Amino acid sequence: MNTSARRDCQEKQLDQTPINLFNQFLVAVKKNVHLVLALSPMSESFRANLRMFPSLVNCTTIDFYSEWPEEALLSVARVQLDASMNLGDLKEGVISMFSVLHKSVEVISVKFFDELKR
Repeated sequence: MNTSARRDCQEKQLDQTPINLFNQFLVAVKKNVHLVLALSPMSESFRANLRMFPSLVNCTTIDFYSEWPEEALLSVARVQLDASMNLGDLKEGVISMFSVLHKSVEVISVKFFDELKR
């Protein structure tokens, strides 16, 4: 924390006080921390957690995995990557990986349900 926070303070021409160092540390944490929660939307505990912690809805992205045709997955990936990235030769491989990942989640979800009945 110390080294990067000090460097950030220098770049922003801030005094290296403990408060400024801590604030720069918080900025870096907010920028870089990502958290993944995997919850079943069918359970009562999910609904209870949403009532107790409304930020689960307000401050997150909820991804529901359901079956999609492969053609649709490839189309969405192609559009998203066209708009935001230049991947060169890797582009088609990355696009197909989106489909492979989504399809593998579908397979594992069925296996999970079969084994644990949830």
